[in-house]
Order: sequence, then structure tokens, then C-alpha cells
Amino acid sequence: MKRTTRIKKKTKYRLWYLGVLAVLVLVLVIFNLALSPMRNARKQATQLAQQYAGLKEETAFYHYNRNHTYYTVAGTNDKKQKIYAIVAQNGKKINVYQQNEGISEANAKKIAQQTGNVKKITHTALGMHKNKPVWEVSYLNSYGNLCYDLLDFKTGKVVKTIQNI
Repeated sequence: MKRTTRIKKKTKYRLWYLGVLAVLVLVLVIFNLALSPMRNARKQATQLAQQYAGLKEETAFYHYNRNHTYYTVAGTNDKKQKIYAIVAQNGKKINVYQQNEGISEANAKKIAQQTGNVKKITHTALGMHKNKPVWEVSYLNSYGNLCYDLLDFKTGKVVKTIQNI
């Protein structure tokens, strides 16, 4: 009698353990599938930057999504110059800029902090707005609301601000 109770308890725990394990595996599979499009976009943007901008070493990747989607690959080209290759989502247009032609990501964050009521910066990305390169800095203000600043890549001037989303 005690033995059958013990076997039932062991079986119950094993089933519970297998159920938790199955749920964990399912969550990991779903998470992997959710990230797959971004990994593919990064791979494609990097290949295009290598082909058309001479990218040799990738140092950063940015995803910009306003009116149009852009993927930016930062790195060093075959001439040892630091560049940004901004690739349109469809891959048909690539804009290449020397990193020293404009402000850095760190400078964009500093400018946003100086111009806004920034509590925490949540995201930065380099992309194109009205055919000009811009840094997008998204942040939470002191009220906890999401805000965006678009900064001109070459001058650092604020192009557009969206507050309290």
C-alpha cells in the first residue's frame, strides 16, 4: 500500500517536471522564432554593407522604424575608415557615411539629455528622415512617458520631438 502511494507520488512529480520542461522548451522556441526576422534583417544588411560599402568589421547594428524602416550597420571598411551603412528595409538603397562626418551615438544621447526631461534612455538608432541621416533617441521622461527626439546626424540639432506617448 505504501509502495503504491510512493510510486504514485513519484509519477506525479515526474509528470509535473516534464510539463514544466515542455512549457520552458515551448517558450524558448517561440522566443527564437520571434527574434528570427531581426536576425535575418541584420544578416542581410551586413551582407549588403560588405558588398556595397566595403564593410570589413561590424561594430554595431541599429533598427530604425519611422515612416520607413532602416537597418544601420556601423563598422570599419576596407580602407580602415569608420562608417555607418544605412540600408533601406527593401535593400534597394544604401547610404554610407563616415562616422566622423557627424555626431556619435554617445553625443546623441547627451544632446537628448540636455534638451529633454530624460529619466532613462531606452533606445538609440541611426536612420533616415526626409532623406537625411538622423539619430533617434527614445527615452522615458520624469513622468514615465515615452518620448522621441530625432537629431540631425551631421549637426546634432533637434529635427523632431515627440513627447508623452
